[in-house]
Parts: sequence; C-alpha cells; structure tokens
Amino acid sequence: MNTDEQRKWQFLKNAPAEDAKSPEVQALAANIREIAKITAWPDWTFAYLALSISRDCIKYQLDSIRVGREQIDGFTDPHGSPLLPLIRGVDDCDAKARLFCALCIAGGIAAEMVPRWKGDELAHVYAKVLLPLQAGQYEWRFVETILRRATIGEESGHVPKEIDTGKWLF
Repeated sequence: MNTDEQRKWQFLKNAPAEDAKSPEVQALAANIREIAKITAWPDWTFAYLALSISRDCIKYQLDSIRVGREQIDGFTDPHGSPLLPLIRGVDDCDAKARLFCALCIAGGIAAEMVPRWKGDELAHVYAKVLLPLQAGQYEWRFVETILRRATIGEESGHVPKEIDTGKWLF
C-alpha cells in the first residue's frame, strides 16, 4: 500500500476526534443538541442536522479545483478552525465527512470516517454513525456527505441518481 496515502488516511481517521475538542465545534454541537433534544429521536435528529450542515452548507468541490492541489487542514496545511470548510462554504469529501464526524462526536454520538480505496489510492472518504434502533440496540449507519439526496444509511452507490440527468447531484 502507498505509504503516503496510508499516512493521509491515518491522519483523517483521527482528525474528527481532535476537531471535536475545539470550542467552536463544541458550541455548534451544543446548539444542534438543543434542537434535537426536543424531538422524539434526539440522536437521529442530531445526526440529520449535522449531515445537513456538512452536506448542504458546504458546496462540494475538489481541492484540485479549489486550490490546485490536495489540501487537508493539519496534514498538508496548517490547522485552522475545524469550521473553516463551513465558513468558506466549499470543500471536498474528506472535509465534509470530517466535520460531520466531529459534530457527532462533540454531540455525544459515535462517528467515524470511512475510506474508499481504489487500488493504493484513497479515492473517497465518507462517514458512519452509531444510532439507536430501539431500547438498548444500536447500529452503525453509513453517511454520504457529498450527495444531496443521500440519507443516513445509504452508501453512495445506493443513492438514487437524478431522474432528468442520470447523475448524482453534489
């Protein structure tokens, strides 16, 4: 396996837990938790609100188009605010999944980054979140943060494409 890609993945795998410690992420997660706690399914509501923020408030764009190279805060570039992708309003799959996971972790919900490898290359990153099904039972659910029609529990290949274009909407 490509050692540079493996190092990148190890960094991304651990980054959300560190980002979740940020006062900015903690504050945003607390606000989301306040909304979610008045609902019948607070953890599910929290996860869907975190998904909406990560997926819908950050336009998907490859780093190579946005900055001309791969850009990962804390790995290829200095680490700034974990909310920088949200503030900027545009970023790629790893930043969107990273923010989703960080918000969930800060909100008390287990979440992890998930890699998709293409040979030795880390081709895509999405997330998974641990949510309650019924009393005392939990299940990991995949979370695709770049496709607008994706719901919690769908991997990208199972998200319906747009009827009129036959493509996914980013």
